[in-house]
Amino acid sequence: MINEIANLYCWLWAGLPFELFRKLFPEPIKAGDYRWSKYDPLFQPKVRLVDGTWSGSGTLWRRRRREDNRWEYQQDPETLQESMDRVI
Repeated sequence: MINEIANLYCWLWAGLPFELFRKLFPEPIKAGDYRWSKYDPLFQPKVRLVDGTWSGSGTLWRRRRREDNRWEYQQDPETLQESMDRVI
């Protein structure tokens, strides 16, 4: 319960202004968005993957769906080298 309230507060603080900004200034769609490309943001978000699970640690890939122009994500499992780089 507390965790859900904290998540809602965080979304209202950080996510809502971003969503309003995207409604006013939509992101232009490029032709390359429909192919899988590596997604490497500064802070890796928790997103719902194509198979229905939530993202964890590993390489994220994303592309746009042609039906509704929303992003869909896949994830490669984290390699041993990536996990060692994260620890050190």
